Parts: sequence; structure tokens; C-alpha cells
Amino acid sequence: MTNWEHYFGTPERAVLMCLEYCFEPMVLAVNRVEHINGRPVPVLVAWFNSFEEYTAWLKAEYEG
Repeated sequence: MTNWEHYFGTPERAVLMCLEYCFEPMVLAVNRVEHINGRPVPVLVAWFNSFEEYTAWLKAEYEG
């Protein structure tokens, strides 16, 4: 089981998630890949300005 599977429940759901990290300014973006007209398109799920916000969101996903 990967960390993403742990937080999102199933491998099928976890494999669609993508994390983007920008160092300066510090930004974390979580995207979900959806297929639109047969093409993969990233859709923004959440946006964070700190690791603390990101980890709090992950914990909420796990508990929810």
C-alpha cells in the first residue's frame, strides 16, 4: 500500500492523484486526472501554501 492509497482508500483512486510542488514561492497543488474527450486533464483538487496545511488536509481525507 502506498501513502496515497492509505489516504485515498483504493489504488484506483490514488493513481488518479498528482502532487505538484513549487519551491519559490512555496506552493503545493494536488490534482486529479480526469479523461475528457479521451485525453488526460489535470483538475485542481486542493492548493496549499505550507506543508502543515497539506498534512492537515491529508489527515482529513484519511479520516473522512
